[in-house]
Amino acid sequence: MKPMSELSHDFLKPVLHGQAICIDGTLGYGRDTRFFLDQGVRQVFAYEIQPDLLENTTKQIEDPRLAARGWSHDQMGHDLKSLKGKVDAVVFNFGFDPHTLEGIVTHPSSSLKAVQSAVELLRIKGRLALVFYPHPEGVQEQEMIFQWLKSQNGLETTYISHPFKQNSPSLLCIEKRHLPRAVQQV
Repeated sequence: MKPMSELSHDFLKPVLHGQAICIDGTLGYGRDTRFFLDQGVRQVFAYEIQPDLLENTTKQIEDPRLAARGWSHDQMGHDLKSLKGKVDAVVFNFGFDPHTLEGIVTHPSSSLKAVQSAVELLRIKGRLALVFYPHPEGVQEQEMIFQWLKSQNGLETTYISHPFKQNSPSLLCIEKRHLPRAVQQV
């Protein structure tokens, strides 16, 4: 079976095209950003809070279609407000990087805010892939996001996990099917 990060790419691939706008909410070493760019998309916005990692990754990628941001993904709603309803694909790999600064992890409250913003930014039929990696805050982070999603309409979700492997990554796939009833245009 493929790793969850590859399954997330399989899920996102059908909405990627030459004019696609994508967001990598957790740049890291740039694997997801490279995937988007390799698909020939128009623009990738990527967020990374670790300055050294941001600098090294953007130097390795060096692509004018990449707009890298050196701040938290929870700022994307404000940062990209002009793209509301125009984004084709968003990916997050929640967790931590054991090769960089110890203690740098994604956090439930900022991750939830980023996911909420990502849903607002997505176009109809746009897709969002959330890969959860287990770490101490990871369970709380996933639960908080799942709880919020329960109250949302207009989203189609699929959850993939390894039922017999504890502490393994999982994947939540989301497709925006229609605008929430509260904001639908009549």
